[in-house]
Amino acid sequence: MLRAGPGVLVRLVISLMAMAIAGIGPAAHAETRALLAGVWTFNSPMFPNLKGPENDLTAMETVIRAQGAHDVTVLRNNEVTRTGIETALHALGLRSKPGDWVVFYYTGHGDEAAAAVKGTADGDFDQYIPLAGFDPDRQDPERFIVDKDFYTWMARYIPADVHILMIADTCHSGTLNRSIDPASFGFVARTSLRGGSSQIALVPRPGPHFAPISAEVSAAGARLGAGVGAGAGVGAGVRPIDRPDLANMVYIGGAQDDQVAWEFPLPVNGAPPRGAMTWSLEQGLMTRGPDGKTAAADLDHDGHVTPAELQTYLGGRVRALTAQRQEPRTTFIAAAGDLPLFSEAPPPRPAPPASLPGVFVVASGTAIQGPDTPWRLVTRREEADFVWDLAKAKVFRRSGDMVAEGVSTPAGLRGVIEKWTTVDGLGALLNESKVRITIGPGANGVRYPSDSKISIDLHYSGGTAGYATIFNLASDGTVQRLYPLTDDDGDGQLLPGGKLPTFQNRVIAPYGTDHIVALVLPKPPVALRMMLRGIDGQRLAPRVLKPIGELLAGGGGLSVGEIYTGP
Repeated sequence: MLRAGPGVLVRLVISLMAMAIAGIGPAAHAETRALLAGVWTFNSPMFPNLKGPENDLTAMETVIRAQGAHDVTVLRNNEVTRTGIETALHALGLRSKPGDWVVFYYTGHGDEAAAAVKGTADGDFDQYIPLAGFDPDRQDPERFIVDKDFYTWMARYIPADVHILMIADTCHSGTLNRSIDPASFGFVARTSLRGGSSQIALVPRPGPHFAPISAEVSAAGARLGAGVGAGAGVGAGVRPIDRPDLANMVYIGGAQDDQVAWEFPLPVNGAPPRGAMTWSLEQGLMTRGPDGKTAAADLDHDGHVTPAELQTYLGGRVRALTAQRQEPRTTFIAAAGDLPLFSEAPPPRPAPPASLPGVFVVASGTAIQGPDTPWRLVTRREEADFVWDLAKAKVFRRSGDMVAEGVSTPAGLRGVIEKWTTVDGLGALLNESKVRITIGPGANGVRYPSDSKISIDLHYSGGTAGYATIFNLASDGTVQRLYPLTDDDGDGQLLPGGKLPTFQNRVIAPYGTDHIVALVLPKPPVALRMMLRGIDGQRLAPRVLKPIGELLAGGGGLSVGEIYTGP
Protein backbone atom coordinates (compact mmCIF):
# COMPACT_ATOMS: atom_id res chain seq x y z
CA MET A 1 0.00 0.00 0.00
CA LEU A 2 1.12 3.58 -0.59
CA ARG A 3 0.82 6.70 1.49
CA ALA A 4 0.70 9.96 -0.44
CA GLY A 5 3.43 12.48 0.28
CA PRO A 6 2.83 16.17 0.99
CA GLY A 7 0.94 18.11 -1.66
CA VAL A 8 -0.32 15.37 -3.95
CA LEU A 9 -0.76 12.51 -1.81
CA VAL A 10 20.79 -9.99 -22.01
CA ARG A 11 20.45 -9.08 -25.33
CA LEU A 12 17.87 -10.56 -27.74
CA VAL A 13 18.63 -13.93 -29.19
CA ILE A 14 18.14 -12.65 -32.71
CA SER A 15 19.20 -9.05 -32.29
CA LEU A 16 19.11 -8.02 -35.92
CA MET A 17 20.25 -4.46 -35.14
CA ALA A 18 17.58 -1.80 -35.71
CA MET A 19 15.67 -3.62 -38.45
CA ALA A 20 13.24 -1.37 -40.28
CA ILE A 21 10.61 -1.16 -42.91
CA ALA A 22 10.18 1.32 -45.72
CA GLY A 23 6.90 2.98 -46.60
CA ILE A 24 6.27 0.88 -49.70
CA GLY A 25 2.88 1.47 -51.24
CA PRO A 26 0.47 -1.49 -51.33
CA ALA A 27 0.31 -3.44 -54.56
CA ALA A 28 -2.87 -4.76 -56.14
CA HIS A 29 -3.84 -8.18 -54.79
CA ALA A 30 -1.01 -8.16 -52.25
CA GLU A 31 -0.62 -11.42 -50.36
CA THR A 32 0.75 -12.54 -47.02
CA ARG A 33 3.16 -15.49 -47.07
CA ALA A 34 4.69 -17.11 -44.01
CA LEU A 35 7.39 -19.44 -42.74
CA LEU A 36 6.64 -20.60 -39.19
CA ALA A 37 9.18 -22.64 -37.25
CA GLY A 38 9.39 -23.95 -33.71
CA VAL A 39 11.53 -26.29 -31.63
CA TRP A 40 10.45 -27.68 -28.29
CA THR A 41 12.05 -31.16 -28.26
CA PHE A 42 15.78 -30.43 -28.17
CA ASN A 43 17.40 -33.71 -27.06
CA SER A 44 20.38 -31.56 -26.18
CA PRO A 45 22.80 -31.76 -23.23
CA MET A 46 22.59 -27.97 -22.93
CA PHE A 47 18.98 -26.99 -23.63
CA PRO A 48 16.00 -28.60 -21.88
CA ASN A 49 12.79 -29.36 -23.70
CA LEU A 50 9.97 -26.79 -23.65
CA LYS A 51 6.18 -27.05 -23.63
CA GLY A 52 5.00 -23.71 -25.00
CA PRO A 53 6.44 -23.59 -28.56
CA GLU A 54 4.24 -26.44 -29.80
CA ASN A 55 1.13 -24.51 -28.73
CA ASP A 56 2.56 -21.19 -29.97
CA LEU A 57 3.24 -22.60 -33.42
CA THR A 58 -0.32 -23.91 -33.78
CA ALA A 59 -1.73 -20.59 -32.60
CA MET A 60 0.48 -18.56 -34.95
CA GLU A 61 -0.62 -20.61 -37.95
CA THR A 62 -4.23 -19.78 -37.06
CA VAL A 63 -3.36 -16.10 -36.60
CA ILE A 64 -1.43 -15.74 -39.86
CA ARG A 65 -4.06 -17.55 -41.92
CA ALA A 66 -6.66 -15.25 -40.39
CA GLN A 67 -4.62 -12.32 -41.73
CA GLY A 68 -5.20 -13.61 -45.26
CA ALA A 69 -2.16 -15.89 -45.68
CA HIS A 70 -2.62 -18.93 -47.90
CA ASP A 71 1.07 -19.61 -48.64
CA VAL A 72 2.16 -20.95 -45.22
CA THR A 73 5.06 -23.31 -44.48
CA VAL A 74 5.33 -24.82 -40.97
CA LEU A 75 8.49 -26.56 -39.70
CA ARG A 76 8.63 -28.42 -36.38
CA ASN A 77 11.48 -29.78 -34.24
CA ASN A 78 13.85 -31.88 -36.41
CA GLU A 79 12.41 -30.28 -39.55
CA VAL A 80 14.01 -27.00 -38.45
CA THR A 81 17.59 -26.99 -39.77
CA ARG A 82 19.90 -24.34 -41.20
CA THR A 83 19.42 -25.60 -44.74
CA GLY A 84 15.68 -26.03 -44.27
CA ILE A 85 15.15 -22.44 -43.09
CA GLU A 86 17.42 -20.96 -45.75
CA THR A 87 15.76 -22.96 -48.53
CA ALA A 88 12.25 -22.01 -47.38
CA LEU A 89 13.12 -18.29 -47.19
CA HIS A 90 14.68 -18.42 -50.66
CA ALA A 91 11.55 -20.06 -52.04
CA LEU A 92 9.32 -17.46 -50.38
CA GLY A 93 11.36 -14.69 -51.96
CA LEU A 94 10.98 -16.23 -55.42
CA ARG A 95 7.18 -16.50 -54.99
CA SER A 96 6.71 -12.98 -53.60
CA LYS A 97 5.74 -9.89 -55.57
CA PRO A 98 5.89 -6.17 -54.76
CA GLY A 99 3.71 -5.18 -51.81
CA ASP A 100 3.43 -8.71 -50.37
CA TRP A 101 4.17 -9.48 -46.73
CA VAL A 102 6.61 -12.26 -45.83
CA VAL A 103 6.31 -13.35 -42.18
CA PHE A 104 9.04 -15.39 -40.53
CA TYR A 105 8.21 -16.61 -37.02
CA TYR A 106 10.39 -18.67 -34.67
CA THR A 107 9.65 -19.99 -31.18
CA GLY A 108 12.10 -21.89 -28.99
CA HIS A 109 15.36 -21.39 -27.06
CA GLY A 110 17.97 -18.73 -27.76
CA ASP A 111 21.49 -18.05 -26.55
CA GLU A 112 24.71 -16.06 -27.00
CA ALA A 113 28.19 -17.16 -28.00
CA ALA A 114 31.53 -15.40 -28.08
CA ALA A 115 32.13 -13.75 -31.45
CA ALA A 116 35.16 -15.03 -33.33
CA VAL A 117 35.98 -11.46 -34.39
CA LYS A 118 35.53 -8.90 -31.61
CA GLY A 119 35.46 -5.11 -31.71
CA THR A 120 33.10 -4.78 -34.68
CA ALA A 121 29.78 -2.94 -34.86
CA ASP A 122 28.08 -6.26 -34.03
CA GLY A 123 29.65 -6.37 -30.57
CA ASP A 124 31.61 -9.19 -28.96
CA PHE A 125 28.84 -11.80 -28.95
CA ASP A 126 26.81 -13.67 -31.55
CA GLN A 127 23.14 -14.30 -30.87
CA TYR A 128 21.98 -17.68 -32.13
CA ILE A 129 19.11 -20.14 -31.92
CA PRO A 130 20.04 -23.70 -31.00
CA LEU A 131 18.02 -26.31 -32.88
CA ALA A 132 17.03 -29.87 -32.02
CA GLY A 133 20.09 -31.96 -31.24
CA PHE A 134 22.45 -29.05 -30.66
CA ASP A 135 25.55 -30.26 -28.78
CA PRO A 136 28.06 -27.55 -27.77
CA ASP A 137 30.89 -30.09 -27.66
CA ARG A 138 30.14 -31.77 -31.00
CA GLN A 139 28.63 -28.98 -33.03
CA ASP A 140 26.83 -29.53 -36.31
CA PRO A 141 26.29 -26.28 -38.28
CA GLU A 142 22.88 -27.60 -39.31
CA ARG A 143 21.83 -27.44 -35.65
CA PHE A 144 22.20 -23.71 -34.99
CA ILE A 145 21.54 -20.42 -36.81
CA VAL A 146 23.24 -17.10 -36.00
CA ASP A 147 21.65 -13.66 -36.27
CA LYS A 148 24.05 -12.79 -39.11
CA ASP A 149 22.68 -15.73 -41.10
CA PHE A 150 19.13 -14.44 -40.88
CA TYR A 151 20.24 -11.00 -41.96
CA THR A 152 22.14 -12.39 -44.95
CA TRP A 153 19.25 -14.56 -46.10
CA MET A 154 16.69 -11.76 -45.77
CA ALA A 155 18.94 -9.37 -47.70
CA ARG A 156 19.72 -11.83 -50.50
CA TYR A 157 16.44 -13.69 -50.93
CA ILE A 158 13.56 -11.30 -50.13
CA PRO A 159 13.05 -8.49 -52.70
CA ALA A 160 13.38 -4.97 -51.37
CA ASP A 161 9.81 -4.16 -52.43
CA VAL A 162 8.38 -6.98 -50.28
CA HIS A 163 7.57 -6.27 -46.62
CA ILE A 164 9.15 -8.56 -44.00
CA LEU A 165 7.84 -9.21 -40.50
CA MET A 166 10.25 -11.27 -38.41
CA ILE A 167 9.10 -12.46 -34.98
CA ALA A 168 11.29 -14.34 -32.48
CA ASP A 169 9.68 -15.44 -29.22
CA THR A 170 12.95 -16.34 -27.56
CA CYS A 171 15.72 -14.71 -25.58
CA HIS A 172 18.69 -15.59 -23.44
CA SER A 173 19.29 -13.73 -20.16
CA GLY A 174 17.96 -11.51 -17.37
CA THR A 175 16.95 -11.52 -13.71
CA LEU A 176 14.93 -9.44 -11.31
CA ASN A 177 15.71 -8.40 -7.74
CA ARG A 178 12.53 -9.62 -6.04
CA SER A 179 11.78 -12.21 -3.42
CA ILE A 180 9.62 -15.01 -4.78
CA ASP A 181 8.21 -18.30 -3.60
CA PRO A 182 10.06 -20.86 -5.76
CA ALA A 183 7.30 -23.40 -5.28
CA SER A 184 4.77 -20.98 -6.75
CA PHE A 185 6.93 -19.76 -9.64
CA GLY A 186 5.06 -20.78 -12.79
CA PHE A 187 7.24 -19.25 -15.51
CA VAL A 188 9.78 -21.14 -17.63
CA ALA A 189 12.64 -19.29 -19.30
CA ARG A 190 13.31 -20.11 -22.93
CA THR A 191 16.98 -20.61 -22.28
CA SER A 192 19.38 -22.62 -20.17
CA LEU A 193 22.98 -21.49 -20.05
CA ARG A 194 25.69 -24.03 -19.31
CA GLY A 195 28.04 -21.20 -18.39
CA GLY A 196 28.94 -17.70 -19.43
CA SER A 197 28.53 -16.81 -23.08
CA SER A 198 32.29 -16.46 -23.42
CA GLN A 199 32.62 -20.20 -22.72
CA ILE A 200 30.74 -21.12 -25.89
CA ALA A 201 32.37 -20.80 -29.29
CA LEU A 202 30.48 -21.75 -32.43
CA VAL A 203 32.15 -23.70 -35.21
CA PRO A 204 32.37 -22.18 -38.75
CA ARG A 205 29.16 -22.40 -40.74
CA PRO A 206 28.62 -22.40 -44.50
CA GLY A 207 27.90 -19.33 -46.56
CA PRO A 208 24.65 -18.79 -48.52
CA HIS A 209 23.59 -21.68 -50.74
CA PHE A 210 21.68 -19.60 -53.30
CA ALA A 211 22.44 -16.63 -55.48
CA PRO A 212 20.71 -13.30 -54.78
CA ILE A 213 17.16 -13.30 -56.17
CA SER A 214 17.66 -10.08 -58.17
CA ALA A 215 20.41 -8.05 -59.75
CA GLU A 216 19.59 -5.13 -57.44
CA VAL A 217 20.86 -7.00 -54.42
CA SER A 218 23.57 -9.01 -56.15
CA ALA A 219 26.47 -6.75 -55.18
CA ALA A 220 25.25 -6.30 -51.62
CA GLY A 221 24.56 -10.01 -51.36
CA ALA A 222 28.07 -10.87 -52.46
CA ARG A 223 29.50 -8.57 -49.79
CA LEU A 224 27.23 -10.06 -47.16
CA GLY A 225 28.15 -13.58 -48.18
CA ALA A 226 31.85 -12.83 -47.98
CA GLY A 227 31.76 -10.92 -44.73
CA VAL A 228 28.98 -12.63 -42.79
CA GLY A 229 27.84 -15.95 -44.11
CA ALA A 230 31.16 -17.72 -43.59
CA GLY A 231 30.40 -18.06 -39.90
CA ALA A 232 33.29 -17.83 -37.49
CA GLY A 233 35.49 -16.29 -40.15
CA VAL A 234 38.24 -18.84 -39.74
CA GLY A 235 41.20 -18.39 -42.05
CA ALA A 236 39.79 -15.75 -44.37
CA GLY A 237 40.81 -12.80 -42.21
CA VAL A 238 37.62 -10.95 -43.23
CA ARG A 239 36.07 -8.74 -40.55
CA PRO A 240 32.27 -8.69 -40.53
CA ILE A 241 31.04 -5.61 -42.33
CA ASP A 242 28.67 -3.08 -40.82
CA ARG A 243 25.28 -4.25 -41.99
CA PRO A 244 22.87 -1.45 -42.91
CA ASP A 245 19.30 -1.74 -41.70
CA LEU A 246 17.04 -3.65 -44.05
CA ALA A 247 14.61 -1.01 -45.22
CA ASN A 248 11.76 -3.49 -45.71
CA MET A 249 11.81 -5.24 -42.32
CA VAL A 250 9.91 -5.01 -39.04
CA TYR A 251 11.44 -7.09 -36.25
CA ILE A 252 9.69 -8.19 -33.05
CA GLY A 253 11.87 -9.82 -30.40
CA GLY A 254 10.56 -11.58 -27.34
CA ALA A 255 12.21 -9.34 -24.74
CA GLN A 256 14.57 -6.46 -24.10
CA ASP A 257 18.34 -6.97 -24.09
CA ASP A 258 18.58 -7.78 -20.37
CA GLN A 259 15.46 -9.93 -20.07
CA VAL A 260 14.28 -13.51 -20.47
CA ALA A 261 11.42 -14.53 -22.73
CA TRP A 262 9.00 -16.56 -20.62
CA GLU A 263 6.43 -19.25 -21.22
CA PHE A 264 3.77 -20.03 -18.63
CA PRO A 265 0.23 -21.39 -18.18
CA LEU A 266 -2.20 -18.78 -19.47
CA PRO A 267 -4.64 -16.91 -17.20
CA VAL A 268 -7.41 -19.05 -18.71
CA ASN A 269 -8.69 -22.20 -17.01
CA GLY A 270 -7.31 -25.31 -18.68
CA ALA A 271 -5.19 -23.45 -21.25
CA PRO A 272 -1.82 -24.98 -22.19
CA PRO A 273 1.56 -23.26 -21.64
CA ARG A 274 2.30 -20.45 -24.08
CA GLY A 275 4.95 -17.85 -24.72
CA ALA A 276 3.93 -14.55 -23.16
CA MET A 277 4.77 -12.54 -26.27
CA THR A 278 3.12 -14.89 -28.77
CA TRP A 279 -0.07 -15.11 -26.74
CA SER A 280 -0.18 -11.32 -26.46
CA LEU A 281 0.38 -11.00 -30.22
CA GLU A 282 -2.50 -13.39 -30.83
CA GLN A 283 -4.80 -11.43 -28.51
CA GLY A 284 -3.82 -8.11 -30.10
CA LEU A 285 -4.61 -9.24 -33.64
CA MET A 286 -7.52 -11.61 -33.05
CA THR A 287 -9.67 -10.16 -30.25
CA ARG A 288 -11.67 -6.94 -30.03
CA GLY A 289 -10.55 -3.80 -28.26
CA PRO A 290 -12.53 -1.45 -26.00
CA ASP A 291 -14.71 -0.22 -28.89
CA GLY A 292 -16.01 -3.76 -29.45
CA LYS A 293 -15.32 -3.57 -33.19
CA THR A 294 -11.64 -3.28 -34.05
CA ALA A 295 -8.68 -5.45 -33.02
CA ALA A 296 -7.26 -4.93 -29.53
CA ALA A 297 -3.92 -3.78 -30.96
CA ASP A 298 -5.66 -1.25 -33.25
CA LEU A 299 -5.19 1.51 -30.70
CA ASP A 300 -6.70 4.29 -32.82
CA HIS A 301 -9.65 2.10 -33.93
CA ASP A 302 -9.16 2.84 -37.65
CA GLY A 303 -9.42 -0.77 -38.81
CA HIS A 304 -5.67 -1.36 -39.31
CA VAL A 305 -2.91 -2.55 -36.95
CA THR A 306 0.42 -0.82 -37.60
CA PRO A 307 3.96 -1.61 -36.37
CA ALA A 308 3.81 1.35 -33.99
CA GLU A 309 0.49 0.22 -32.52
CA LEU A 310 1.68 -3.37 -32.16
CA GLN A 311 4.85 -2.17 -30.45
CA THR A 312 2.84 -0.22 -27.88
CA TYR A 313 0.23 -2.92 -27.34
CA LEU A 314 2.75 -5.74 -26.88
CA GLY A 315 4.86 -3.69 -24.47
CA GLY A 316 2.05 -3.06 -22.01
CA ARG A 317 0.37 -6.44 -22.37
CA VAL A 318 3.50 -8.56 -21.88
CA ARG A 319 4.68 -6.47 -18.91
CA ALA A 320 1.33 -7.04 -17.25
CA LEU A 321 1.37 -10.79 -17.92
CA THR A 322 4.91 -11.40 -16.70
CA ALA A 323 4.95 -9.25 -13.56
CA GLN A 324 7.24 -6.69 -15.23
CA ARG A 325 9.85 -9.35 -16.08
CA GLN A 326 9.59 -9.05 -19.84
CA GLU A 327 8.88 -6.43 -22.49
CA PRO A 328 9.11 -7.19 -26.24
CA ARG A 329 11.33 -5.17 -28.53
CA THR A 330 9.97 -3.98 -31.87
CA THR A 331 12.18 -2.15 -34.37
CA PHE A 332 11.36 -0.26 -37.56
CA ILE A 333 12.08 3.15 -39.01
CA ALA A 334 9.83 6.02 -37.95
CA ALA A 335 8.40 6.48 -41.46
CA ALA A 336 6.93 2.96 -41.35
CA GLY A 337 5.13 3.20 -38.03
CA ASP A 338 1.75 3.81 -39.66
CA LEU A 339 2.02 1.20 -42.42
CA PRO A 340 -0.85 -1.35 -42.12
CA LEU A 341 0.41 -4.84 -41.37
CA PHE A 342 -0.51 -7.75 -43.64
CA SER A 343 -2.51 -7.84 -46.85
CA GLU A 344 -5.89 -8.36 -45.19
CA ALA A 345 -7.42 -7.36 -41.85
CA PRO A 346 -9.79 -10.02 -40.44
CA PRO A 347 -12.78 -9.12 -38.29
CA PRO A 348 -11.64 -9.62 -34.68
CA ARG A 349 -13.51 -12.00 -32.43
CA PRO A 350 -14.78 -11.34 -28.91
CA ALA A 351 -12.27 -12.07 -26.17
CA PRO A 352 -12.80 -15.50 -24.56
CA PRO A 353 -14.81 -15.39 -21.34
CA ALA A 354 -12.65 -15.09 -18.25
CA SER A 355 -12.55 -18.12 -15.99
CA LEU A 356 -12.38 -18.02 -12.22
CA PRO A 357 -8.76 -18.01 -11.00
CA GLY A 358 -7.54 -21.19 -9.35
CA VAL A 359 -6.48 -20.99 -5.69
CA PHE A 360 -4.36 -23.57 -3.87
CA VAL A 361 -4.49 -23.32 -0.08
CA VAL A 362 -1.53 -24.44 2.01
CA ALA A 363 -2.35 -25.95 5.42
CA SER A 364 -6.05 -25.21 5.21
CA GLY A 365 -8.43 -26.20 7.96
CA THR A 366 -10.92 -23.53 7.01
CA ALA A 367 -13.84 -23.78 4.59
CA ILE A 368 -13.11 -21.06 2.05
CA GLN A 369 -15.24 -22.05 -0.93
CA GLY A 370 -18.75 -20.65 -1.12
CA PRO A 371 -21.40 -20.18 -3.83
CA ASP A 372 -20.27 -16.63 -4.64
CA THR A 373 -16.52 -16.78 -4.06
CA PRO A 374 -14.58 -15.30 -7.03
CA TRP A 375 -12.20 -18.26 -7.29
CA ARG A 376 -12.12 -22.02 -7.71
CA LEU A 377 -10.12 -24.34 -5.49
CA VAL A 378 -7.46 -26.52 -7.10
CA THR A 379 -5.80 -29.54 -5.55
CA ARG A 380 -2.38 -29.18 -7.20
CA ARG A 381 -0.07 -26.26 -6.60
CA GLU A 382 1.16 -26.18 -10.20
CA GLU A 383 -2.41 -25.63 -11.42
CA ALA A 384 -2.94 -22.58 -9.24
CA ASP A 385 -3.11 -18.95 -10.29
CA PHE A 386 -2.74 -18.03 -6.60
CA VAL A 387 -1.28 -19.84 -3.60
CA TRP A 388 -2.65 -18.86 -0.19
CA ASP A 389 -0.29 -19.82 2.62
CA LEU A 390 -2.49 -19.60 5.70
CA ALA A 391 0.37 -20.20 8.13
CA LYS A 392 2.24 -17.18 6.73
CA ALA A 393 -0.95 -15.24 5.92
CA LYS A 394 0.53 -14.50 2.48
CA VAL A 395 -0.75 -14.84 -1.07
CA PHE A 396 1.58 -15.71 -3.96
CA ARG A 397 0.79 -15.47 -7.66
CA ARG A 398 1.77 -17.99 -10.33
CA SER A 399 4.77 -15.75 -11.06
CA GLY A 400 6.05 -16.64 -7.57
CA ASP A 401 5.74 -13.06 -6.34
CA MET A 402 4.28 -12.37 -2.92
CA VAL A 403 1.31 -10.19 -3.90
CA ALA A 404 -0.35 -9.68 -0.50
CA GLU A 405 0.44 -10.27 3.17
CA GLY A 406 -1.71 -10.29 6.28
CA VAL A 407 -4.38 -12.32 4.48
CA SER A 408 -5.82 -14.56 7.18
CA THR A 409 -9.51 -14.76 6.26
CA PRO A 410 -11.57 -15.62 3.16
CA ALA A 411 -12.79 -12.01 3.16
CA GLY A 412 -9.20 -10.82 2.89
CA LEU A 413 -8.53 -13.30 0.10
CA ARG A 414 -11.58 -12.01 -1.76
CA GLY A 415 -10.13 -8.51 -1.83
CA VAL A 416 -6.84 -9.79 -3.27
CA ILE A 417 -8.44 -12.02 -5.93
CA GLU A 418 -10.94 -9.38 -7.02
CA LYS A 419 -8.16 -6.84 -7.33
CA TRP A 420 -6.11 -9.12 -9.61
CA THR A 421 -9.13 -10.01 -11.72
CA THR A 422 -9.61 -6.28 -12.21
CA VAL A 423 -5.94 -5.83 -13.13
CA ASP A 424 -6.21 -8.62 -15.70
CA GLY A 425 -9.25 -6.89 -17.18
CA LEU A 426 -7.43 -3.57 -17.32
CA GLY A 427 -4.53 -5.32 -19.06
CA ALA A 428 -6.78 -6.04 -22.02
CA LEU A 429 -7.63 -2.32 -22.25
CA LEU A 430 -4.06 -0.97 -22.08
CA ASN A 431 -3.26 1.78 -24.59
CA GLU A 432 0.08 3.46 -23.89
CA SER A 433 0.41 5.10 -27.29
CA LYS A 434 -0.14 8.54 -25.72
CA VAL A 435 0.21 8.02 -21.98
CA ARG A 436 2.83 6.17 -19.95
CA ILE A 437 3.25 5.94 -16.21
CA THR A 438 6.72 5.21 -14.81
CA ILE A 439 7.71 4.11 -11.32
CA GLY A 440 11.03 5.05 -9.72
CA PRO A 441 13.66 5.44 -8.56
CA GLY A 442 14.42 1.72 -8.78
CA ALA A 443 14.54 -0.33 -11.96
CA ASN A 444 11.29 -1.67 -13.35
CA GLY A 445 10.00 -4.53 -11.20
CA VAL A 446 12.30 -4.22 -8.18
CA ARG A 447 11.00 -4.61 -4.62
CA TYR A 448 10.73 -1.49 -2.45
CA PRO A 449 11.27 -2.06 1.29
CA SER A 450 9.19 -0.52 4.06
CA ASP A 451 9.24 3.28 4.32
CA SER A 452 11.24 3.71 1.10
CA LYS A 453 10.28 6.55 -1.21
CA ILE A 454 8.59 5.91 -4.54
CA SER A 455 8.12 8.40 -7.35
CA ILE A 456 5.33 8.22 -9.92
CA ASP A 457 5.54 10.11 -13.19
CA LEU A 458 2.90 10.45 -15.90
CA HIS A 459 3.89 11.50 -19.42
CA TYR A 460 1.35 12.47 -22.05
CA SER A 461 2.12 12.73 -25.78
CA GLY A 462 -1.31 13.41 -27.25
CA GLY A 463 -1.82 16.06 -29.88
CA THR A 464 -4.67 17.76 -28.00
CA ALA A 465 -5.39 18.41 -24.34
CA GLY A 466 -6.22 15.38 -22.19
CA TYR A 467 -7.59 14.92 -18.68
CA ALA A 468 -5.73 12.65 -16.27
CA THR A 469 -7.17 10.48 -13.52
CA ILE A 470 -4.84 8.37 -11.36
CA PHE A 471 -5.63 5.90 -8.60
CA ASN A 472 -3.98 2.98 -6.83
CA LEU A 473 -5.21 -0.57 -6.41
CA ALA A 474 -3.44 -1.64 -3.23
CA SER A 475 -2.28 -5.19 -2.55
CA ASP A 476 -5.39 -5.99 -0.50
CA GLY A 477 -7.78 -4.60 -3.14
CA THR A 478 -8.25 -1.18 -1.57
CA VAL A 479 -8.92 1.68 -4.01
CA GLN A 480 -6.89 4.85 -3.31
CA ARG A 481 -7.42 8.10 -5.19
CA LEU A 482 -4.22 9.85 -6.19
CA TYR A 483 -5.12 12.50 -8.79
CA PRO A 484 -7.04 14.82 -8.95
CA LEU A 485 -7.00 14.89 -5.17
CA THR A 486 -7.13 18.53 -4.07
CA ASP A 487 -8.55 21.76 -5.43
CA ASP A 488 -5.08 22.67 -6.63
CA ASP A 489 -5.22 19.74 -9.08
CA GLY A 490 -8.16 21.33 -10.91
CA ASP A 491 -9.72 19.17 -13.61
CA GLY A 492 -6.48 17.29 -14.29
CA GLN A 493 -5.86 18.87 -17.68
CA LEU A 494 -2.67 17.92 -19.51
CA LEU A 495 -1.50 19.94 -22.48
CA PRO A 496 0.05 18.19 -25.52
CA GLY A 497 3.44 16.78 -24.63
CA GLY A 498 2.98 17.57 -20.93
CA LYS A 499 3.55 15.66 -17.72
CA LEU A 500 2.21 15.86 -14.22
CA PRO A 501 4.42 16.88 -11.30
CA THR A 502 6.13 13.85 -9.79
CA PHE A 503 4.09 12.09 -7.13
CA GLN A 504 6.12 11.35 -4.01
CA ASN A 505 5.01 8.39 -1.88
CA ARG A 506 6.43 6.06 0.72
CA VAL A 507 5.85 2.38 1.30
CA ILE A 508 3.72 1.30 4.27
CA ALA A 509 1.96 -1.94 5.25
CA PRO A 510 0.22 -4.01 4.03
CA TYR A 511 2.94 -5.12 1.64
CA GLY A 512 2.66 -6.95 -1.64
CA THR A 513 1.88 -5.67 -5.12
CA ASP A 514 0.20 -2.33 -5.82
CA HIS A 515 -1.02 -1.18 -9.23
CA ILE A 516 -1.03 2.50 -10.20
CA VAL A 517 -3.71 3.10 -12.86
CA ALA A 518 -3.45 6.22 -15.05
CA LEU A 519 -6.26 7.18 -17.41
CA VAL A 520 -6.11 10.14 -19.82
CA LEU A 521 -9.32 11.00 -21.70
CA PRO A 522 -10.47 13.70 -24.15
CA LYS A 523 -12.90 15.05 -21.54
CA PRO A 524 -12.90 15.09 -17.72
CA PRO A 525 -14.46 11.78 -16.53
CA VAL A 526 -16.79 13.37 -14.00
CA ALA A 527 -18.84 10.24 -13.22
CA LEU A 528 -15.75 8.05 -12.81
CA ARG A 529 -14.13 10.53 -10.44
CA MET A 530 -17.31 10.74 -8.37
CA MET A 531 -17.35 6.95 -8.12
CA LEU A 532 -13.68 6.87 -7.10
CA ARG A 533 -14.39 9.41 -4.39
CA GLY A 534 -17.21 7.21 -3.11
CA ILE A 535 -15.19 3.98 -2.97
CA ASP A 536 -11.89 5.56 -1.85
CA GLY A 537 -10.35 3.45 0.92
CA GLN A 538 -12.60 0.44 0.28
CA ARG A 539 -11.89 -2.99 -1.21
CA LEU A 540 -14.02 -2.39 -4.28
CA ALA A 541 -11.55 -2.76 -7.15
CA PRO A 542 -14.04 -4.51 -9.51
CA ARG A 543 -16.20 -1.37 -9.60
CA VAL A 544 -13.68 0.49 -11.80
CA LEU A 545 -13.40 -1.95 -14.72
CA LYS A 546 -16.67 -1.44 -16.58
CA PRO A 547 -16.73 2.39 -16.53
CA ILE A 548 -13.09 2.56 -17.68
CA GLY A 549 -13.81 0.22 -20.58
CA GLU A 550 -16.80 2.36 -21.61
CA LEU A 551 -14.75 5.56 -21.44
CA LEU A 552 -11.88 4.12 -23.51
CA ALA A 553 -14.30 3.11 -26.26
CA GLY A 554 -14.51 6.83 -27.04
CA GLY A 555 -10.73 7.30 -27.18
CA GLY A 556 -7.98 8.03 -24.69
CA GLY A 557 -5.14 6.09 -23.12
CA LEU A 558 -4.56 3.77 -20.18
CA SER A 559 -1.28 2.86 -18.48
CA VAL A 560 -0.75 0.64 -15.43
CA GLY A 561 2.40 0.51 -13.30
CA GLU A 562 3.21 -2.25 -10.81
CA ILE A 563 4.94 -1.65 -7.49
CA TYR A 564 6.37 -4.54 -5.45
CA THR A 565 6.79 -3.83 -1.74
CA GLY A 566 8.01 -5.75 1.28
CA PRO A 567 9.20 -5.24 4.86
